[in-house]
Amino acid sequence: MRPALLHHRRYVASSLRRAYAARTAHPPRRLTARPQPIDPAYPVGEPSSLANAPATPPSSFAPWILGALAAGIGFYSLQIYLAASKPCLNPHIADLAAQKDVAARYDYTAANFDSEVGFSELLMGVNGLRKKLARKCHGDVLEASCGTGRNLGYYDIEGKDAKVESLGFIDLSPQMVEVCRQKWVALFGNKKAQQKLLPGLKVRFMTGSALGDMPLAPSGKKYDTIIQTMGLCSTASPAELLDNMVRHLDTSQPESRILLLEHGRSYLPWLNRVLDNSAEKHAELHGCWFNREIGQLVEQAAEQSGLEIMSERRHHLGTTWVFELKPTEDTVKKARAGLPVAATRQSEKENQGGWLSKLGWK
Repeated sequence: MRPALLHHRRYVASSLRRAYAARTAHPPRRLTARPQPIDPAYPVGEPSSLANAPATPPSSFAPWILGALAAGIGFYSLQIYLAASKPCLNPHIADLAAQKDVAARYDYTAANFDSEVGFSELLMGVNGLRKKLARKCHGDVLEASCGTGRNLGYYDIEGKDAKVESLGFIDLSPQMVEVCRQKWVALFGNKKAQQKLLPGLKVRFMTGSALGDMPLAPSGKKYDTIIQTMGLCSTASPAELLDNMVRHLDTSQPESRILLLEHGRSYLPWLNRVLDNSAEKHAELHGCWFNREIGQLVEQAAEQSGLEIMSERRHHLGTTWVFELKPTEDTVKKARAGLPVAATRQSEKENQGGWLSKLGWK
């Protein structure tokens, strides 16, 4: 046999033997690595400097946001300081006679009114004041100068024990009343929400002046509660408006109430200068005069109409007023006896001149 062929046969035979041995042999055992003891004599390397390096904080926009906020507050404070240090060019700007009627402005701002005042009222906590005042309403309730219905979600009208039996909304602006009605549909228009309401609850949306004759309650009686929020600043005749609310209130019941949330002059002279300097521009844009002597107006109207002020609270450096008025005991007695509660403003003007005024002399 040739040597090359013999060498090839030996190579094939050895390959087959190695393959058979690898197939039949048991697999080697996997040994678990165990930590080796440290030899004190063996030098240990220094830890890496990267391991001790402080972690890099993630990038954040917080400093930029805080800086922008601080700049905005500083700019706003500067504007207030400039307005407070500037003398008022019109010293009669707070007099009612010098303030023009801006109530028609609401016809144009109704659609955007909530977005204009919503954020500022949220920051100032006015929504909380609205809720606290609306929760005091009971019986037949009328909201005079209702606007866009910013008190809608706060009345006690859900459940069998709800205190409000009927709810009426009236405003001079039909656009405002329509926004109020749409809010009601959004809040209580579905069947699930209606099932939570007081059974038999009557809700009405009316367009009309709070200075004139307003519809009676669905029961045919006067109202147990009349509420108004931010309305005395918008009418040209705030004193007459208060008198008219009293005329539609059931003064024969000592539990009847008139609830007011208003904004007006502060008890700080420098803040009143700020209000006076910006009052005319604010009235043209938003339809209200926020520099009126609200406390004096309410006090005079209460005294002349047979009401007493149960509580008077001021917020926001005295610019926000919250009133709760009720009939006096004498007023309740007169109303139950069918006697006139108080003289109207017109009759008072006629009687100021005495018997000479009846002859045409003044």
